[in-house]
Amino acid sequence: MMINKTKKHKTPWLPIILIGVALVASACSSSSPSTSTNQPTAKVSPVKGTFYELYQSCPSNPFWLAVNNGGRAAAATLGVNLKIEDPLQCTGEIAAENSLLTTIINSHPAGIAVSVVSTTALNANIQRARSMHIPIIAYNSLPHNNNYTTTPVEAYVGQPNYLAGQDLATKTISLLGLHSGQSVMIADQCYINVTCTERWQGIASVLSSKGISVTSSNVLNLDYSVPASAGIVKSYLETHGTPAAVFALGSAGEQAVVDAAQALHMTSSKLPMVGFDDDPVTNSYMLDGWVKLTVDQQPFLQGYDALVNLYTAARYDAHPINMSTGPVFVQNTPKDVAKGWLKSSVVTNTGI
Repeated sequence: MMINKTKKHKTPWLPIILIGVALVASACSSSSPSTSTNQPTAKVSPVKGTFYELYQSCPSNPFWLAVNNGGRAAAATLGVNLKIEDPLQCTGEIAAENSLLTTIINSHPAGIAVSVVSTTALNANIQRARSMHIPIIAYNSLPHNNNYTTTPVEAYVGQPNYLAGQDLATKTISLLGLHSGQSVMIADQCYINVTCTERWQGIASVLSSKGISVTSSNVLNLDYSVPASAGIVKSYLETHGTPAAVFALGSAGEQAVVDAAQALHMTSSKLPMVGFDDDPVTNSYMLDGWVKLTVDQQPFLQGYDALVNLYTAARYDAHPINMSTGPVFVQNTPKDVAKGWLKSSVVTNTGI
């Protein structure tokens, strides 16, 4: 299943180019990229220079494995050079991302996709890239209600995380029968990142309107280390008791919750949890019953579409355009299983 993408553009034929490349992605989606002569190939000349995608997490994060696979698949299809960089390396140091971005801009790349983890930290470099006519877009992460003067990227590829949080909360209330006065817990594994902040604030906006309180006391700022995070969750559960629902803002948060629950001899039926992202870790927890519902922002397509967007801008001197990849909501139902939503090889190597 692919989300319809709302796009604003100035070049009349730009959607035709993107649709053509999207058809190539669809043809490749049943397996890892191959050189089969039956698959369509790009007809335009390769763009000179190197494209970059800068993400922010840990190299082992299963979500970013899927995003990066998408970028590599697009690079193979388009015949361009792509370098994928992780400047934060599990440290959360935004200064490292800014420093690497400075170096990349100085090399005059063909285009840059960057995950914007802070509201303003990258602004000077983003503006410098634009002044040098280097296409630069955000992917995966962008501040809520960004007006492109706050964070002056040219476009965004990904899902609106605040809206995804609101929609997840609405669906969870219905799924679990949540009501006024109940308690919840939010496991935030990337609290220094605007992505996770937007997610839980979107969740809180809906829950608070239903009389379910979300405050700093029940939003847990977790660690990059899963064992350390599990300790934080375990301590919370021992102190505050079992919440009516747990909202995990990513698979690392889910791991911490499950590890803590198992250490306390709790079962999945006693600790209802919903999650963000569809990746191998979440797939496993959904099949085991730990995760009842999750948000899929189609990570493979974020990496793929980001590069297609940059390539089109560089090759045709066109404006990058906003491309929405979610949210989609997934449950362990026969329908979603049949679609491949819970199959790790599918979500990691294709854009459903």
